[in-house]
Amino acid sequence: MHARKGDLWTGLGLSAIIRVLAEAEEAEVYLAPRGTIDVLPEDQPYWRYLREQIHRVMALFDYHQIDVPVFEDTGLYVRGVGEGTDIVEKEMYSFADKGGRDISLRPEFTAGIVRAYLQHGMKTLPQPVKLFSIGPIFRYERVQAGRYRQHTQFNVECIGELDPAVDSEVMGIAWRLYSTLGFEGLSFQLNSTGCPRCRPGYLKALVDYYRQHVGEICDDCRRRLLRNPLRLLDCKAAGCQPIVAAAPHSQAFLCPECREHFDTLRRYLDALKRPYGVNHRLVRGLDYYTKTVF
Repeated sequence: MHARKGDLWTGLGLSAIIRVLAEAEEAEVYLAPRGTIDVLPEDQPYWRYLREQIHRVMALFDYHQIDVPVFEDTGLYVRGVGEGTDIVEKEMYSFADKGGRDISLRPEFTAGIVRAYLQHGMKTLPQPVKLFSIGPIFRYERVQAGRYRQHTQFNVECIGELDPAVDSEVMGIAWRLYSTLGFEGLSFQLNSTGCPRCRPGYLKALVDYYRQHVGEICDDCRRRLLRNPLRLLDCKAAGCQPIVAAAPHSQAFLCPECREHFDTLRRYLDALKRPYGVNHRLVRGLDYYTKTVF
């Protein structure tokens, strides 16, 4: 066979190509990139069923689908997610495109959706604007069971309203979806990380506490202490657990507005008979997160 590689498709049928590649002595064996999976035909019915249930629940709550690009300007994620976050520092797939622009594959949905909200004038629409997305997310994480470098995420956004009823609604979406899928014995874990007014006081107390134990914490926590203190509470290292357990609680530092927001949300959950527990370790280290974490 004298056809060049680029001529294979025009010179041979597909079955012949497969045979030639399989029999070639020097043929390379290509596998899926580490941290990715192939969704095979036998798995497609499960994925299709899950997507159908998501769309059904979203219609019940009057949320509308939005699709944003799988890559954006890197600066959008640095500014939106936060320069000191693990996502920006260690996990993004970033590169310069052929035009010299700094581009990153999508590590999360929110930054791109807020960009679209502003770019397309959605702030002129009746608020809140209720959106959802389903699609691939890319993060260079340590590969382990159930965690991939490309995974599919279902994302919900309710933009333009700060009422705790919105938190209750988003939590209701999660509850309805998991219930629809057959999960039982559900309960929420709940916390509040405050707002830009009261969070600095909590962060100072957290940093002051950890500085007393800087010789006892892991290397990742020493880095987080300087760059992203909230993530200290996320640490899974065994040696850090006693220190995490005795750390200050964010709820002790909430301003009156955040305290009322959290208490009102809890009253809503009580009225809906949704079981929950307060988890003082539950945080989100991304810069745009405020108030409720669940």
